[in-house]
Amino acid sequence: MIEMEIKYTKHGCPHYDKLPDNFRRATLADFTENGKRKIGMTFLIQWVDYEDVFQICEVSMNLTSEFLQPFIDEDRVFVKENEQE
Repeated sequence: MIEMEIKYTKHGCPHYDKLPDNFRRATLADFTENGKRKIGMTFLIQWVDYEDVFQICEVSMNLTSEFLQPFIDEDRVFVKENEQE
């Protein structure tokens, strides 16, 4: 598989300019395992104003379901295909 090039916005936010083949829409369940956050897991959020910007994010202790849920509801959060395996 060919890795996509990571780009950067003028403000330094890492992103892809299209959705990589190995990513799928996320659900809230993708972010936990055995009741714990998947710290360090990479996920993407598609910007609403710039649909060709898929910002690269990482799960941290500060990430909450309250923050993620609106983005998930709008189908703008993506995780790697094999994250549930």
